[in-house]
Amino acid sequence: MHDDVIRHEDRDAMIRAALAEHGDTGVTPRHTLFFFHGDGDHDDLNEVARRAGFLTRGQDDATILETTMAVDEAAFAPVSAMMQSWAAAFQLDYDGWECAVVTN
Repeated sequence: MHDDVIRHEDRDAMIRAALAEHGDTGVTPRHTLFFFHGDGDHDDLNEVARRAGFLTRGQDDATILETTMAVDEAAFAPVSAMMQSWAAAFQLDYDGWECAVVTN
């Protein structure tokens, strides 16, 4: 791995730190998006993701998975690992995630 490549676990932690700056612990479920791109098998990704309970959308070489979930480290780590394994399995690039800030 190159030094300029940030691991997904580190990127996840950076997003959680940004949420924490706004008073968000990540434990409240919220709309969360996961981004995939590349020339791999988006159709198979969509099928597996739908079976796992995600909404899917996208076109051509991009897929976005949507769900409502908590994003604290304990809840999110297994989902992040699953996204990385799906990317590898379907020869796609997993480009990370985003969610809304929830402070209640």
